[in-house]
Amino acid sequence: MTRYNVRLSVCVVAAGLLLAGCNRYERKEFENFSPSIQASRFKTIATVAASDGRTDLRLMVQAREDLRKAGWNAVRASGRWDNVTDVIGQVCAPGVSQPVGGVLVVTYNHLVLYDCQTTKAAYEIQSSPENGGLSLDGMVGRLVNYLKGKPAPP
Repeated sequence: MTRYNVRLSVCVVAAGLLLAGCNRYERKEFENFSPSIQASRFKTIATVAASDGRTDLRLMVQAREDLRKAGWNAVRASGRWDNVTDVIGQVCAPGVSQPVGGVLVVTYNHLVLYDCQTTKAAYEIQSSPENGGLSLDGMVGRLVNYLKGKPAPP
């Protein structure tokens, strides 16, 4: 083999490894929780879809039902908001008819539970179901584990 062919082969292999590595990190799966916010404060959770799209609305209802089946008081939060700050400000406001401990914002691959007292994210999980990651049911299951105080599986 000539030097040119060796260099070309090395470049092709390196490019392949680089692309494979980029694809691996494209999934961007993570699970985070705030150590300063106690999960025990979430007795009632309002569920909100991240958009007004039919898919997000359907998945939000599914997440609410999954939380109810797991023993949490998950309630509907009606309205339209421009951003998460508005949602938390209105749903968590003092004197509302349905007081809640937190607000769960739902999309097909991302859940964020906001604490009403601090207005900060208490729990967040993102997955890539299309790439073999957790489905919505799996993400809600992890959220329930957090709420129960159980550690996340490895």
